[in-house]
Amino acid sequence: MKKNLMYAAVGAAALLVAAPAMAQQYQATGLYVGAGAGVNFRQEDSVDVRNGSSSGFTGATEGKSKYNVGPAGDIYLGYDWGSIRADAEVSLRNNDIDKGTFNNGVTFKNGNVRTIGIMANAYYDFDFGSPFVPYIGGGVGVALINAELKRGNGGTHFNDFNTQFAYQGIAGVSYNFSPNLAANLEYRYLGNTSPKFKDAGDSLKYDSSNNHTVLVGLRYTFAPAPVVEEVVTTQARSYLVFFDFDSSRLTPEAKQIVASAAADALQGKTTQIGVTGHTDRSGSDRYNQALSVRRAESVRRELVSDGVADSLIVTRGVGEADPLVPTADGVREPQNRRVEIVLQ
Repeated sequence: MKKNLMYAAVGAAALLVAAPAMAQQYQATGLYVGAGAGVNFRQEDSVDVRNGSSSGFTGATEGKSKYNVGPAGDIYLGYDWGSIRADAEVSLRNNDIDKGTFNNGVTFKNGNVRTIGIMANAYYDFDFGSPFVPYIGGGVGVALINAELKRGNGGTHFNDFNTQFAYQGIAGVSYNFSPNLAANLEYRYLGNTSPKFKDAGDSLKYDSSNNHTVLVGLRYTFAPAPVVEEVVTTQARSYLVFFDFDSSRLTPEAKQIVASAAADALQGKTTQIGVTGHTDRSGSDRYNQALSVRRAESVRRELVSDGVADSLIVTRGVGEADPLVPTADGVREPQNRRVEIVLQ
């Protein structure tokens, strides 16, 4: 069983890493939902025993429980602001007992511990302009824990439920298949404060629990991805050319805008053509400055190709310093990924 679960987790990870490199790089922001499935590794627990009945715990003062690898899954609803997102999560982890050993000689090889986590989480996405987006996060909430031990057919049966404060750390990577759809491969550590269970006079107090969970899942963002539109400003001799995210390549629509600017320049008495490159605020200042220069150079080459004299063209890049639409740092805004052509 352990091997099958491990093979499933490794296989899912391999599929995620082998996903097509042609995925779109832009990730929409807004309301999102998601779900994941995988395996949970629950660490061995130490148990303090208090006994007031004649069950199999009589005479025991302490024990240990070891667990098999078990299934895990979660669902969540949240909101993405760009680099920062937050969600409310409900998770389930179930681990069968491999062996419970107590100092009175009693052993338990049947039973399980089931943990339902209700958590509030926050994440930070490290966006490097690639479809792969690493992230870290953490959360707090409650763990609803059910412990069941069975000594054997017709033997001791212990079953109780307890609620404890829970906390978790998260690390993973997303792969953006499209602006609205991402796949996740992640590790979650879930811990909780020491639970105490009581059944038929027997009292078991466990150490704080430690769960190590590997999940593969999908996240869907409902907000529509911004539509990149080539817009000519109302000024007759000023043009805007827009670009895809992290790209300096002219789209067919962008080439039409440049051709219109070239035709206007050739028909009028143009003495100078200003070509200024811009970026959005996703990425470092240094990287965006270089990207804005590349975009301006792409437009300059296209103008020359359309018959404009190179000596008339003055190019420069200003990076993310002059956004058309003001945004917070790290936000991908299509209207800011542009080159302005000004005919003078």
